[in-house]
Amino acid sequence: MDGNPVNLVRAVSKAVGRGLDVNVNEDCFTIQRGCYILNTWGYGPVYDYGIYIYGPYSEELAKDCEMMGSISDGFTCVPDDVIDQLHGIFEKGPGYAEAYAMVLLVKNNNHGVSFKTMHKVALNITPYLKDEVEEVCALLL
Repeated sequence: MDGNPVNLVRAVSKAVGRGLDVNVNEDCFTIQRGCYILNTWGYGPVYDYGIYIYGPYSEELAKDCEMMGSISDGFTCVPDDVIDQLHGIFEKGPGYAEAYAMVLLVKNNNHGVSFKTMHKVALNITPYLKDEVEEVCALLL
C-alpha cells in the first residue's frame, strides 16, 4: 500500500477522466467517494471516514487535498485494472458512485448485520438514490 495521498487522488482523477479541483464541491465529493472505494479495495494511504452528506467523508483526506489544489491524472501506483473498475463506477454517474461508496461504508461499519438491515440503513441515509442503492446492494451485499 502506498502512503502518498497524491497517488490515491490521481487514481481517482484518472478514473473520472479529468482533472479535479478541490475548490469545486462536486469534485471534493468525487475525491472522497473514490478514495474511500480505493481504500476499501486495499489502496492507500488509508483514511478514517464517517457518514457525511453525499457519501463517506474524511477530514484528513480533505486537508491533504487542500494542500494539493487541482489534481490531474499523472503517475499513480494504483494499477490500471483497478482504475478501470473505479471508472466503471463513476461512469454510471455521481449518484451511483455516491450509493456505491455509502453502501460500502454501511457494510464496513456494520459487520455481522443482516442484508435487510444494511439495505434499510443505506436507504435511510440516501433515500433520493433508491434505485442506485438497490442496484449496489444487490451487487455488494
